[in-house]
Formats: sequence, C-alpha cells, structure tokens
Amino acid sequence: MSHVLHGGETALDAIARIADSGLGAQELLEEIAERIDRVVPTDGYFLAATDPETTLSIGMGVVNELPADQCQPTWDYEFLVPDFIKYADIARSGRPVADIHDATGGRPERSPRFREYSTATGFSAEVRLAFTAGEAAWGIGQLNRAGSGSRFRQDEKAWLERAAPLIARGLRRALLAPPDAAPVERGPGVVLLDDAGGIVSATREAAEWLEELDPSMIATSASDVPLPFHAPGLAARIRVAHADGEGALRARMRTRSGVWLVMHGAPLEGNGQLALIIEPAKSGDVAPLIIEAYGLTHREVDVTRAIARGLGTGEIATHLHLSPHTVRDHVKAIFEKVGVSSRGELVHKVFAEHYAPPPH
Repeated sequence: MSHVLHGGETALDAIARIADSGLGAQELLEEIAERIDRVVPTDGYFLAATDPETTLSIGMGVVNELPADQCQPTWDYEFLVPDFIKYADIARSGRPVADIHDATGGRPERSPRFREYSTATGFSAEVRLAFTAGEAAWGIGQLNRAGSGSRFRQDEKAWLERAAPLIARGLRRALLAPPDAAPVERGPGVVLLDDAGGIVSATREAAEWLEELDPSMIATSASDVPLPFHAPGLAARIRVAHADGEGALRARMRTRSGVWLVMHGAPLEGNGQLALIIEPAKSGDVAPLIIEAYGLTHREVDVTRAIARGLGTGEIATHLHLSPHTVRDHVKAIFEKVGVSSRGELVHKVFAEHYAPPPH
C-alpha cells in the first residue's frame, strides 16, 4: 500500500473537521497545509485564499520554500501569456488538480512559465490546485518537487482531488466571519509601481493598510513597504484591462482582523508606472462576495437585493414576475442559508456586517 493511501483517509477526515471548525482563512490554510504535506510531501508549496471573481489572493495563505523573486514572473505569465494550467482554467475545468507533465504531454518545457520557473528554482515537477465550489475558486495552490523521479503519482493526485472540495468548503465558510474588531479609521493610500512591479514609493496610509495583512502573504521590497504577493498579478491585469479599454479592475483583500479592503489602480501616462490605491471596502464591494459565499441561487440573489431595497413580498413578486408564494419560498430558503430569521437581520448580515464604514 502506498504512503498516500496509508495516511490519506485520516488526513481527509482531519481536513473535513478543519473545514467545518469555523477557523479564519489564515488559520485554516496553515492547518490544512500541514496535513497535505504529510500525505503529499513537496520541496515547496503555497496555498492561498482567493477572490472567486478575480482568482487573486485576498491576502491570506501559506508559502513554503518558494522564492519571492518568482512571484512577479509567475503572475505575469498567469495573466499576460497563453500557457498551460492557469488557475482560472483549472477552476472552469471541473477538475481541481492539474499536473504540468500531464497537461504538456510529458514535456513541461512547453510551458513558458514553467520553463522559466524550473530554470530559476530547480523544480522539475508541479501540480496546481483550485479549491472550487462550482466554478468559483475560493482558493488556489501549487506544489513543487525537485530532482529526478519527482513526479506526482496518480494516487497522490487522486487524493488531492478528494481534499480540494473540502478545502473549498472551509475557505468559503471562513470568508463569512465578521471582522474581529472595528476597523481603523484611515483613508485611502497609494502605492506607485514601476513597469517591473517594483515599488517606487507609497503613502503612509498605504503602508499602514498593507501592514495589517498577514505577513505570510507579504513580499519584502527594497523600499520596506510590505507588498502582497498577489499585487503583481493585479498590476498585470490592470495593465491588460487598460490597454483593452476595459473597466476598472478591483481586488478585495482581508486584514488579519477581518476588515475588507479594496485594491485598484491605473497606469500613469508617459512613465510606465502604475498607481495602486488601497482603501476600506464599501458595502457594494463586499456584498457580491458574501452573497456568493452563502451559496445563494441567482433568483435568491435577486430576492435578497429586492429585500435590501425595502420591497415587500407583493412588490418583489411584481418586480421579478413571480407569485407571492414563490417569493415567500425564496425568502425562507435565503433565511436558512444565511442563518437569519428576519429581513432586517438578512440585510445587516449581507450588506453591513462585512465592510468598513468610511472614516469620519
């Protein structure tokens, strides 16, 4: 019997308990990373909680023995270059685990990203994971090994496929926890990045907001400003969106105390620099994520939004072309999913509990 099967069932039971324990995303990922490493040992890995709308980290995760200088090129390839096993593609595929050898027909050098990554790191094998519920990725992961004969075995990948939905369940639940404390009353901050993703300068407010993120997901920089590992990915996507004439791209982040932040930005004219703005999230920034996390159907989302607008059952029925009886059934189902017993509680829990009011 392989070592995976020998310890796998016990580890899956532990992961299921951790997923349902009510831990925050950071603590949950730390606990789960230990279980994964016991069953599928690696020479380097990372796990991160992500925003399902962007597949970018929300600032919580675990990085082990992966070089920080590969962060920028990794995200550049992820968003700027056609390649194999991108996280968004894995999330849409319905299979949560992807092996670079399998995807390239046994020739991982066909992947531009992995070819550069392998040369820089010495890693010769890789699997990537998307912790999805439906097509929504609540987290991502990457496991690497070095040396000859280091490929991930089929039983290891099969075990990871069983673990992935349990981890997704825990991460989705973790994002529903309200903030531990009232947010600091601090305004927006700005970070200037050069065309290589390096920090040019930052305002005091930006540095202070970023210091509230978990240190395990922060990259060091020459400027001593703590920049999240996912910032290069966001910067790459902003540049692409700007060049294509698309609307502003926003990434949601969460501090160690549970306060939601929003990071967005735009390229500056003439010098290749990019301004990233970090500010407290508003209700409209966070509510879509919270609604997704509760697992509401599209129609239940419509009803929830109508309730937030103060519409009664009859008005909702008319507005959505439903019978009053159907509306009441939807409201009952929404209450059960969100864990509330009144419309006022629902509006507070979805639209007020998870965001920081603007500073006075």
